[in-house]
Amino acid sequence: MITNKIKSVQLKKAIEKLKQKRQFGANISNRVLLVVSEDNFENYGSLQNLWKSLGLHENAFDVVICGNVRDIDDKDLLQISLKDLSLDGEFKNKDLSALLENEFGSAIVISGEETLLSNFVALRSGAAFLMGKSPDPFSILDIEIFENDPSLLEAELIRYYKILKHKK
Repeated sequence: MITNKIKSVQLKKAIEKLKQKRQFGANISNRVLLVVSEDNFENYGSLQNLWKSLGLHENAFDVVICGNVRDIDDKDLLQISLKDLSLDGEFKNKDLSALLENEFGSAIVISGEETLLSNFVALRSGAAFLMGKSPDPFSILDIEIFENDPSLLEAELIRYYKILKHKK
């Protein structure tokens, strides 16, 4: 468990560095990344089908779950944990590394108490716009939505995505 403490400290530093280097709106890709923490997957797991409401092709919408969620039979959902991260902040998970090589126009972050890994993945995606559910302890979100009801959160995400897409 001491390595998890070291990784947590490293992640906090890496998040701050990535925040400083980030360029808002620099990417015009339509690809969207949804990052959901395990403690929110039960309530917000239905967002994995958000691509339909956003008017995207299924291949332009990727889902990463940060943590271990049992009873998931969908092979397209990528699950990661701190074990997939080396001490130097690089991902050992080759699927995640390959995924993050794509250009993302937007990333949606639904994280709860364990925000470190979710925020790190969202920032590493290089997405032009970051939006998600409050709280945002690292102030990485361009659009922070203060809504706990899953259907209302989904409606707000769709609304803001369409606004951002129209501005591109």
